[in-house]
Amino acid sequence: MAGQRANQAEVGSADTRERILETTWALMEKSRDLQVRIADIAAGAGVSRQAVYLHFGNRANLLLAAVQYRDRQSATAAIKRAAADDPVPQALANFVHAWFAHIPRIQPVAHLLSAASQTDPDARLAFADRMNLLRTLIGALVARLAAAGVLRPEWTTAQAVDWIWHQTHLDGWWHLVGQRGWDPVEYARRVSASLERDLIKPENIAPE
Repeated sequence: MAGQRANQAEVGSADTRERILETTWALMEKSRDLQVRIADIAAGAGVSRQAVYLHFGNRANLLLAAVQYRDRQSATAAIKRAAADDPVPQALANFVHAWFAHIPRIQPVAHLLSAASQTDPDARLAFADRMNLLRTLIGALVARLAAAGVLRPEWTTAQAVDWIWHQTHLDGWWHLVGQRGWDPVEYARRVSASLERDLIKPENIAPE
């Protein structure tokens, strides 16, 4: 009964949930393949394995909750503001710079999730959730560009969303900044300028 009462206390505590998420993210950062065990997470958080399962149900939910928690702890307001509120067409450049500034805060876990998503269903779920959120924000941005009449007529909104998503995908950032050593600020500037040339009517592009 004492053990059961301890588990009930763990489950009822928001602090316990936060400790589990913090520990999960820390172990994911240290891992090389995301093969993080529930037992190690429980030990690191100072809770029972049962408490982890009672909070999150399974490993897939735990990984998803951990990446969502990390996003909430990071400075994502600028990304959302660029997509929804910043004046167009400058919002496109603001979005690119804000997103690329955010990527280093979620590396190397984001890269590991991307790689592991090919074979690990739990990682695939967590990675898809974050990428779908990014596409949703891009969709809101493109809708505003189209409504303002600054989107080139040869692009449909669906194509423009796909193109921005492709050009700003974290795998591209990782290949050039993470592996090839590109300066991240210069990378953001080049991608932003390229997207503006591709998508924005010339008369609406501010001179550099």
